Formats: sequence, C-alpha cells, structure tokens
Amino acid sequence: MDSYTQKMNFFGNTDPEQLVAKYGSPLFVYNEDILRRQMKRVAGLLPNHRFTSNFSIKTNSNLSILKMAFEEGLNADAMSPGEIYALKKAGFPSERIFYVSNNVSEEEMQYAIDEGVIVSVDSLSQLEMFGRLNRGGRLSVRINPGVGAGHHDKVVTAGKKTKFGVAAQDIEKIHDIAAKYDLHIIGLNQHIGSLFMDYKPFLEACRN
Repeated sequence: MDSYTQKMNFFGNTDPEQLVAKYGSPLFVYNEDILRRQMKRVAGLLPNHRFTSNFSIKTNSNLSILKMAFEEGLNADAMSPGEIYALKKAGFPSERIFYVSNNVSEEEMQYAIDEGVIVSVDSLSQLEMFGRLNRGGRLSVRINPGVGAGHHDKVVTAGKKTKFGVAAQDIEKIHDIAAKYDLHIIGLNQHIGSLFMDYKPFLEACRN
C-alpha cells in the first residue's frame, strides 16, 4: 500500500493485503462510513417532501449496500421483479420502490402490481396492460420530451430515435386510456440519457 492511499485512508484503516489473506481474491471492499455519508448527503439535497432521491439497484445490488441506502433515507429504482425482491429483502417498503422497465411481460407487470410498488409505464401499450391488470390503480408514466443527451448515442434515452417513453404529443392518448380503466396518474417521469454534465438539456426537457 503506497503512502498516498495511506494518507487518504483510502481503505478505511484496513490493510488490503491482510484482507486478501483473510478473505481471498478477487475481493470487493466498501467503506461503510463514506457510503453512508454520501447517501445521507444525496438524500438531503431535496428537503422538500415532494421530491425524493432514488438509489438505482442496477448500480450495485449488494444487499448490505441496499440496506444502507434504505437506512439513510433514499428511495429506490427497480427494473425487474428480481430487483423488487432484493429491495424488499433489504427493507424497502413498497411505497419507496419505483418500478421502471421497458417491454415488460404481463407476469412481470402483475408481480409489480401485487407487490404494491409504484409502477411507471414506458409506452401506451404498457399503459393498456396496466389498466387491464389493475383497473383503478395508481401509476406514473414515462414521457419522452423529444430531447435527449449523453456522452454517446447508445446512452441517449429520449428524443426522436429512441424506444423509451411516451411521446409528449400523445398526452391525450394517455388521458383516454387512463379514463378507460379509471386509472389515477400520480406522476410523470423522464430519463433523457446518461453521463453528461450540461444542465441545458434538462431544462429543455422540462419545458417540453
């Protein structure tokens, strides 16, 4: 271990060589103090009760880390029934799990409904499916605001050339399907892309 990592306490007062000798290699080591501090910081960025900060389980599904995220006040995003199961096992109640997925089967949708998590549908066909399976239910709808961004075309998840979200001009169709099944739309959400730091696309997406 070099002097820099020692000075920065990079390994949390532990010796990585001793950890490998004890647990074997390869070995993933997490610093709980740093994780909890950062999670608490993120959770506190939006103190207004109308906003939440969500931990996406696809970034790390380690059960101990999920438990930390729950304990430090974060909500969670799930993309599959398996992820919903893991979040429940970590202690997250249904109302703190946001299920967002693309092209789900009826079985997957029914599982999410049965578990009572907040479902976000990704298309008009998914909205129809949710209505058939859960008449009178509450849900969110993912909107494609017509603008996307990202460090590479493959991570741009909104705009003209993407399969994600309901086009903003189809709002009336959303209303019609919701009325057909007596659905209660409790939110609209969007995800325009990944790994970019420019705030302007976010503002444009919100305006749209």
